[in-house]
Amino acid sequence: MMKIRLLSLISCFVFMLASCSESPEPKKPAAEQAVEKVAQQEAPKSQENQPDCQLNMGWDPWEPYQYLTPDNEVKGLEIDLVSAMAKEAGCDLTFVQKSWMNLLNGIRNGSIDVLGGASKTEAREKFAHFSEQYRHESFVLYIRKGESDKFAGKSLKEIIAGEFRLGVTDDYIYGDEVSELQDNPAYTKKFVSVPTTEVNYYNLTQNQIDGFLEDPFVAAYTIKRKGLQDQIEALPISVHSGDVALMFSKKSVDPEVVNAFNKALVTLKEKGEYQKILAKYSF
Repeated sequence: MMKIRLLSLISCFVFMLASCSESPEPKKPAAEQAVEKVAQQEAPKSQENQPDCQLNMGWDPWEPYQYLTPDNEVKGLEIDLVSAMAKEAGCDLTFVQKSWMNLLNGIRNGSIDVLGGASKTEAREKFAHFSEQYRHESFVLYIRKGESDKFAGKSLKEIIAGEFRLGVTDDYIYGDEVSELQDNPAYTKKFVSVPTTEVNYYNLTQNQIDGFLEDPFVAAYTIKRKGLQDQIEALPISVHSGDVALMFSKKSVDPEVVNAFNKALVTLKEKGEYQKILAKYSF
């Protein structure tokens, strides 16, 4: 009898110990488990090698580099190039239209993050980062169609030394060769300056000038748009103006983002995407 009581006491003691131990965590309702699972799936993955950036790009109208479509979309050669670089660099772009001077002020104060087609200068380096040069700029001499034989084999200097009136646009930077000719008293009167580039096309067709200098992409686009293919042609004379870079605000853009754009440019050229974009606007 004592043995039976002893066994009963031991059993009760063991049961009490088990009851006092820590209870398992209660199982969560199925709906709550489902919410947690979705949240885990949608959690953003780490992007250690790419900058997490949102940039606004300033632009002003200059067809075919930058322009607004009838559907209010910003398009153009420059827009396509910078957008492709931004995508490769892991950045999202929005666009802000202002005058060039206001855009430069925006780079200074940080309200504009990036501008395309910028020339690197010592003054601008005080408030801006510059990417590697990504686009070559040059100007071509355009004349009336059918007159190319008169100028065959001649340099620009030799051409304007004769009875030749050369159209240029105010505030355009045509490069050292043209600047030297403009500053030379012997050639100063040969230049006919106009406020907007489109006036040159009119002046040429109306025999008020004998030729004008223009960016080849802009000229090809404008000649086609105006239907002047039978009136204007290009001479095989190209004047190098310089190479342009992207300009980033020092106040709003980290240098790592600039490096990412430089790497993106290399990648686009290696893939052939850069050349495809240029070809799209060659007409």
